[in-house]
Amino acid sequence: MIVVIDLHLHLGEFNLRGVSLNVPSGKYMVILGPSGAGKTLLLECIAGLRRPTKGRIIIDGVDVTNLPPEKRGLAYVPQDYALWPHMNVYDNIAYPLKCRRVPRVEIHRQVKWIAEELGISHLLHRKPPTLSSGEQQRVALARALVWNPKAILLDEPTASLNPALRHTAWRLLRKLYSKLGFTAIHVTHDLAEASALANVAAFMYDGKIVKQGSLEEILSTKEASMYLGDVNIYRGRVIDAHGGVVVVDVNGEHVAMVSNANIGEEIVFMLRPEEVILTMSKPYTSARNVMKAHVENVEPRGPLFLVEVRTERGLKIKAYITKASLEYLGLSKDREVYVAFKASAIKRII
Repeated sequence: MIVVIDLHLHLGEFNLRGVSLNVPSGKYMVILGPSGAGKTLLLECIAGLRRPTKGRIIIDGVDVTNLPPEKRGLAYVPQDYALWPHMNVYDNIAYPLKCRRVPRVEIHRQVKWIAEELGISHLLHRKPPTLSSGEQQRVALARALVWNPKAILLDEPTASLNPALRHTAWRLLRKLYSKLGFTAIHVTHDLAEASALANVAAFMYDGKIVKQGSLEEILSTKEASMYLGDVNIYRGRVIDAHGGVVVVDVNGEHVAMVSNANIGEEIVFMLRPEEVILTMSKPYTSARNVMKAHVENVEPRGPLFLVEVRTERGLKIKAYITKASLEYLGLSKDREVYVAFKASAIKRII
């Protein structure tokens, strides 16, 4: 477990302002927030690359605030991957094991194992400058994971990848996390990336952790809505597929969408709030998705109003309606409504 308590750091125009964070062991924590929020600065403090002016960092019950990076038991993957250009891939991956004086036979076994896991065995003789961005990313991940650190810190590791490679990287990280069960702190400004990876999350804004919890909980904050908008993003597993339409189980709620996904596949998808229809009685509509829900919140959004509802099975959905519709429907907290949206309105992210 990594616990950050009341952390302060002043560095020019970038400041941390009393950051507190709790990352349970074995969880994949994604810290989401805009550029300049302090995400990288926080990660560097946890890694030991910067010393805070106030506050404490505790790892597995030990105060490491004043310990150097090599004494913290953490692996750090910066945005530029920081691979040694003069070493081949094998030696880059083996480097942390050599520093810990691991026997040569064991180093070879571990490097071979992690290279196979990441699909880079054929690159072990190559040097980083000859690799693509995606290949360099895999080498950096291999070097970070090969020695079984207490946690891995990832600073926007997919930022330099094109969209297709980025999706591939998300699938790789999910596969590795599922198989190895490591603790991770991953910072990003990409909501789709957070949705694809996080099982716990935090939103950072103006040098502060505004909210920590599930991704749904952090997206409900005012700061997150200002930055990310009101898009609905969900992760679920395909339970049925027929004729180009699949049914996805999202925490017990079944959502139909147009997709070529396979049964058993885990996917991430989004639904724009303007695609959601609210009615007081069950609508007669061609929409494949119709659910009974209760209103949780109503907020103005310029000329429109944002209505947040929760279905009987707990799925939270955001919808936009006009002021006239709000008044006509008489919507208020706890009011029962029906939610409808088309299968074609849903867009798959990953």
